Amino acid sequence: MSRGNADGPRGVRPGMIPFRARPPWLGGTLQTLRALRTLTAAALPEGHRLWLPLGDGDALAAMLHAPEAAAHRPLAVLVHGLTGTEDDPYLREAAQGLLRRGFPVLRLNLRGSAFSQPRSTSHYHLGRSEDLAAALRALPPAMVRHGVIVAGWSLGGALSLLLLDRHLAEPGMPALLGVAAICPPLEPALAHAGIDANWLLGRALLAMYRREVLAVPAKDLPEELRHAARAARSLTEFEAEVTAPRFGYPSYAVFCELNRPASALPRLRRPALLLMAADDPLVPVDSLAGVDWRACPAVLKLVVRGGGHCGFYDRHRESLSVRALGAFCEGLAQGASGESALAAASEGAAAPSTTQAATSSDAA
Repeated sequence: MSRGNADGPRGVRPGMIPFRARPPWLGGTLQTLRALRTLTAAALPEGHRLWLPLGDGDALAAMLHAPEAAAHRPLAVLVHGLTGTEDDPYLREAAQGLLRRGFPVLRLNLRGSAFSQPRSTSHYHLGRSEDLAAALRALPPAMVRHGVIVAGWSLGGALSLLLLDRHLAEPGMPALLGVAAICPPLEPALAHAGIDANWLLGRALLAMYRREVLAVPAKDLPEELRHAARAARSLTEFEAEVTAPRFGYPSYAVFCELNRPASALPRLRRPALLLMAADDPLVPVDSLAGVDWRACPAVLKLVVRGGGHCGFYDRHRESLSVRALGAFCEGLAQGASGESALAAASEGAAAPSTTQAATSSDAA
């Protein structure tokens, strides 16, 4: 892949992508609420429940969907964010858009989340990328014969970037063609601070996260850590007093540094789409500032003027994030160079997809 400019591959103009919010989802907070909670879920065809085993006896729940017509395309694996599931609105909408484009889709639930909880004795965290790698290795060869593209939102985006950095060449891994990360916490400490500073969304996320962690009949969460989980008054405190010691990190600072997706970006050797919103109320766009983008030739950074956290609901039928992800996956499926696939993602974000005219089934 040729080295791009500071903001992406050659031919991609630098600067923010314009954004016109779809009423009534005006502003970053409403965009975020629409992405995380909605009364109308995107319709999906019937799926098949899979359980993907992990090395310690736990297993991840996943839902597999096949497109209407076999297109011999890579499998798209979609990964939710903090306290999320396969049924989060943003994830269902992405699945709908990719199925329409002919991609088989696997909606994956992380360890300890609601759908995986019955077979979990531990919990995910933003650096536990080995769970994603184990899940991919557990997929039947016929399912991944055309390769895999992984897309993650928020915490799932961080895991997707770390997966590409850490596990690409491991034995038994299917061909990982590229990853997409939507609103990932590139700098974990900054993201935790941003979440804690948001009195509405931050308190709600902490409450849901605490409830989710404590609901798992965990082997690795002794009573003193359960007490710390119940006592934590911020996400930063929760990660420092519960997650870091639980998983063997000597401190919160070490936990954040060793699992910092920003540090992985220069090492990526497959295309990576990075989509961020300037008005994200949870993950500050300032987390992009410390990255030397000229040292990250495999990464396309798209910063959108609006969209909130994982929202991107503009005035087209499909959201901007679905269009960008769909174009990125189509570019990789067609065997284009990484640079061409990333350029396609940029163009997809800027214009409505040609597939939209034929459908009216997207959630409003």
